Amino acid sequence: MPAGLLSGLRVLDLGSGVSGPWCAKILADYGAEVIKVEPPGSGDAARRMGPFAGDDPDPEKSLTFLYLNTNKKGVTLDPSTATGRKLLDRLLEDADVLVENNPPAQAKELGLDYQSFAAVNPRLVVTSITPFGQTGPYRDFQATDIVTYALSGLMYHTGDSDREPLRNVLDQSFYVAGANAAAATQVALFARLSSGEGQHVDVSTAECLGAHLVQPLPYYNYMGAVKGRRPVRGAGFEELMPARDGYVSPSVQGSQPWSTIASLIGLEELQDEKFATGAGRVAHGEELKELLIKGLAQWDRMPLFLASGERRLVFGMAQDAGDLANCPHLQARDFFVEVVHPVVGRAQYPGMAVRLPGETITGSQPAPLLGQHNLEIFGQEFGYPPEDLVSLRQHGVI
Repeated sequence: MPAGLLSGLRVLDLGSGVSGPWCAKILADYGAEVIKVEPPGSGDAARRMGPFAGDDPDPEKSLTFLYLNTNKKGVTLDPSTATGRKLLDRLLEDADVLVENNPPAQAKELGLDYQSFAAVNPRLVVTSITPFGQTGPYRDFQATDIVTYALSGLMYHTGDSDREPLRNVLDQSFYVAGANAAAATQVALFARLSSGEGQHVDVSTAECLGAHLVQPLPYYNYMGAVKGRRPVRGAGFEELMPARDGYVSPSVQGSQPWSTIASLIGLEELQDEKFATGAGRVAHGEELKELLIKGLAQWDRMPLFLASGERRLVFGMAQDAGDLANCPHLQARDFFVEVVHPVVGRAQYPGMAVRLPGETITGSQPAPLLGQHNLEIFGQEFGYPPEDLVSLRQHGVI
């Protein structure tokens, strides 16, 4: 189990998809008791997000759901029913944090908004993650990852100047929002120590990405011009280029002279003085790029990466999932944790990205089965007898 920096805190995860569950997972990894609340029958929408373990579209086998919900307990609950709302209020009474990512108007209509929650527990920290925030004309707009990425302004600056903008992949905007939400939640908890009052944490996915525009926005404000995408580089530096077994990213960053880079790549032609300066490499960019392709093709990625590091050069390599799983650096840092799930079995999951002294995951609990902890929470903790739980299940309350 987690070492417990946040132990003693109870978090209700009413989120779905990526951003809310990711926020709650981070809190769980640091020791908070997280109870995931899912709709009866269907569960979190992420249970239907592929890919699936064994390519079997089973709600217990979604790889997205399995990863986003480790170290959580899971209950099912329909708060639109009178009894379901009573159970939710019982959960709220003892909770420190609630995480949700419903559209604001929908949340208010369902009674799942901050005001409704705070009326039950004024000390509750409610973290709401939406594409565009709790206020403003876009507040109730739905959005996919590509929409938030585009509207944030970040997409415009990704890619080469002679091509269309590029997006990132794998729903990264929602993970960025979830990580920001987890950090902001802990700030709100800290503020509660002095005020004794709860907080409403308003997280906008688009604004989390827009905050990364540390150059384009000042550039526009001070100079009145729109900073475009990077110019096309003929020389091939600071971009991916083919090596023998994949792709690498050669670089001229750092304090080492050109001769060190040329000697590493290993082509005599690269030692020509016309490449020794930045201006020369730009003027002879196409020729230099052809030589780089020829020289890099003689290298495998890992030996080149290690050799560049020994020479204090800033080279990189593109790693796939297999490379990461077998990366000696990540293994040495105990980055991966083993998770054993009752349905899909054993697997290695990424562990903590941010570490504090003594805060390590020594074991990770698998994502809960749908309604797995109904008996523990509603029965043992709230005192509902088994026959009542059966009745609640039959009526779709849990």
